[in-house]
Amino acid sequence: MPYEIPKWIWDAVVVLVVASAIWRGDRDERIAAISLAVGVVLSKAVYSHEGLQTEWGVFIVDLVLLGILTWLALTSHRYWPIFGAAFQFLAVIIHLARIADKSLGGWAYISAEILFGYMLAAAIAIGTLNTWRARRDSAMADDPAAGPSATRR
Repeated sequence: MPYEIPKWIWDAVVVLVVASAIWRGDRDERIAAISLAVGVVLSKAVYSHEGLQTEWGVFIVDLVLLGILTWLALTSHRYWPIFGAAFQFLAVIIHLARIADKSLGGWAYISAEILFGYMLAAAIAIGTLNTWRARRDSAMADDPAAGPSATRR
């Protein structure tokens, strides 16, 4: 029996990523995180076959999320949306692989979807962290109390 990560861990990761993006992120991080959260909710609503067949509802949700992330990657001045869109593109490719080859096992199909979901969440989290650090460093540089002897990281 393959090891299975409890489903509540994914939900906790999404909540943490969304909360941190809303709290510390900028427009791009917030759009991506909220889109991810909406996508997760919609995917849970339309998921039906446990990977035994092509998950058409999840495929459509993933396509819409790919569109949003691609738009972010093309309009953002940051690099993380490129990685986020790439991970989501791989999730869409897995659906296309399942459509093209019915022998692709359900475990491999669903596992790949889960893996690319975690990678997308990581890209958004790293983008949020980098945005927060840049904002903090900018505030430290503008603070006259910091002075030239202040330690910068």
